[in-house]
Amino acid sequence: MKRSFQILAVVWTVSLSLTVQAHITEKLRITHGPYLQNVTNHAATIIFTTNKLVVPGVYLRPDQGDFKLVRNSTDGMIDIGDDIHKIRITGLQPGKTYEYKLFAKEIIQLQPYSCKYGDSLVSETFRFKMPVPGAREIRFTVFNDVHDKAAMLDRFLDGNDIEDQDFYLLNGDIISYLQDENQPYQSFLDVCVKRFATEKPFFYVRGNHETRGRYARQLKNYLDLPGDKFYYSLDEGPVHFTVLDGGEDKPDSSKEYFGLARYDSYRLEQLEWLKNEVKSERFKKAVFRVVVVHMPIIERKDNWHGMAFLAKYYGPVLQEAGIDLMISGHTHKNAWIEPDQSGFGYPVMISSNLNFIEAMANHEKIELKLKDIHGRVVREYTVKSVGKKAAVPPVENQNFRCSRPPRDNHLQLQPVNF
Repeated sequence: MKRSFQILAVVWTVSLSLTVQAHITEKLRITHGPYLQNVTNHAATIIFTTNKLVVPGVYLRPDQGDFKLVRNSTDGMIDIGDDIHKIRITGLQPGKTYEYKLFAKEIIQLQPYSCKYGDSLVSETFRFKMPVPGAREIRFTVFNDVHDKAAMLDRFLDGNDIEDQDFYLLNGDIISYLQDENQPYQSFLDVCVKRFATEKPFFYVRGNHETRGRYARQLKNYLDLPGDKFYYSLDEGPVHFTVLDGGEDKPDSSKEYFGLARYDSYRLEQLEWLKNEVKSERFKKAVFRVVVVHMPIIERKDNWHGMAFLAKYYGPVLQEAGIDLMISGHTHKNAWIEPDQSGFGYPVMISSNLNFIEAMANHEKIELKLKDIHGRVVREYTVKSVGKKAAVPPVENQNFRCSRPPRDNHLQLQPVNF
């Protein structure tokens, strides 16, 4: 028995040595990214990962000019890291196009009074265009309830007019749970990078499923959220977006949460923020005021706890504020809920897990197209700025034989544990 343990110890030591040696000899490389986050009128964040400890940075230049290296620092120390790198770039000009390259310089050894550097890496060139404040027109796409199906997201993007989009909204349950540190890349990030995220930003909206799993508390590590919160607001062209985090759908005491949930108090904290948000000048002066939230805030007798809580406390605030549109998912069923049917005087568009939304907004209207996995438009809706809450009835696509279901079925939402 003793000899067996000795053999196992030798095997383990050799294996560890080989692993360490392989890491040392492995070539420095970008493992994921880059992708754009938290793009505002004058700033943007670029995120990427490396396989080794590095000093990260971004070479940046306008369309005409020289590349300049941007590196971030914290408390006087230039940032270093061996995994996720977030480079925040400020002082950018609205409407201007920028080219960028990723930079990484390997740190082989860092001691109190010595530092040994290794290889350096500079990536290929990418580009992005900054938004224009008060732009007359914007275009954006909304995905929700993909539930780790990266191949489905890829198919959706096949039918998406990527070149025309200004940004993307990932409206919750993009992942089913976060159990592994590589899961966000496998579930959606790598696909987003491949298809659009090097040039066009996405804004993440947390759903009830993103709260589950061992790594759920690390989700922010992969993102750069405005204010570092899952609830925030942003202005894009004529639209002021209010992004809300609905939390979980069942009571905090539910056995599924193992005593680790405190969403009711979190939602009340968020509610105080919302009350101030709808009083802001940015909200009041917007041509359109759109709320994006994973779980729809509607009045229904069969609402589960999370939706019932949101309806009770958030619904009246949003009704008084006079929002023009709510965009949601969660139910896995398509629905257009008229203002007089939502319970709070605003229309709600719900996209299923098999569809996505393409939208255009200008100073006169918001046009919403519901597309299927083949990229075919199956529903079209319009919200006009004149009269604010008067939504135009849906227009059927005559080329795709699809009739609007009867109203009772169209609005029916079942309390299913998704």
